[in-house]
Amino acid sequence: MQPTSMNLFQILDDSTKLLKEKLEIPYLEALIHSAENLIDNGSVYNEDSLLSEKVVKDLENLYKDVNLEDFEPETIRQGMQLALLRGMKEDYIQSNHQMTPDSIGSLIAYLIEVVAEPKKEIHLVDLSVGTGNLLLTISHFLNQASDRTIDLSGVDNDELMLALASTNSAIQRTPIQLVYQDALTNLLLKPADLMVSDLPIGYYPLEDTISDYQTRFKEKGEKSYSHFLLIEQAMKYLKDGGFGFFILPSNIFNDEKVSTLVNYLNEVGYIQAIIQLPREFFKNEDSRKSVFIIQKKGADAKRLGEVLVSNAPDFKNIEAMKTFLGEISKWKKENK
Repeated sequence: MQPTSMNLFQILDDSTKLLKEKLEIPYLEALIHSAENLIDNGSVYNEDSLLSEKVVKDLENLYKDVNLEDFEPETIRQGMQLALLRGMKEDYIQSNHQMTPDSIGSLIAYLIEVVAEPKKEIHLVDLSVGTGNLLLTISHFLNQASDRTIDLSGVDNDELMLALASTNSAIQRTPIQLVYQDALTNLLLKPADLMVSDLPIGYYPLEDTISDYQTRFKEKGEKSYSHFLLIEQAMKYLKDGGFGFFILPSNIFNDEKVSTLVNYLNEVGYIQAIIQLPREFFKNEDSRKSVFIIQKKGADAKRLGEVLVSNAPDFKNIEAMKTFLGEISKWKKENK
């Protein structure tokens, strides 16, 4: 078979639906089983003989023309992404666990190259890693630079999401050090050069865990924002001068509590840029999001002039996109 992402998706989808039906499990759990079968060279795992001989044979026939070694990791990532999107739709996954679109991951990778100017050895971390797709998308683009080494780490407290991330990284032959843990607790994590995250929006329930956090809300009985707390945690684990690229609601500055976050960030770093994402990605203006670029203070870190506030155009508008990317590059050069 021709090694394309659509070919791979079709095999994954057909085999996953078969496993879902026969094992009576959700699509995403069946997808993990199917992808692991492919990683194991098409050998069908059949614990406790839950699958009949006919089903095993049907699965083997689906897998027989797939050799993952024939696929580029990026082609595999695209095929897996299509299957993950299908599963999230079928399993009605909550909004905080929805995958970040590829185009947004690619834009963040570009912003990392231009604004952060990463070195040859990078430790890239996501404290809300989910399926791992954002990390893997960015890693693919950053790896196009020659002689670059990227270590990936991800943290999540959702067992299914972490299992998907593990399978996703394994099938793409792109290792991620995955940590199954509440990201707001003490982490055994080496310092990061770059933090990226499509942050989950909501309230954090465990007051004792965040008693030392500066971005917690101090009014008695008031729940703190998990997205503020995760940014603070990310800044703690960044190296001096390191950058964070965080996806947050564009209307965050309309929130009366935003001063808690801004005051903290002004103490530990610099808000360098706010890039509003194209409205085409969102149902309405209220749900629109932006990429917040934050640099931690350090010997070589400084504020890059005025905070860059820019609107990314529709990604399908090639000329407008070229102009936008050119403006980002010009801003960075003028503020070195």
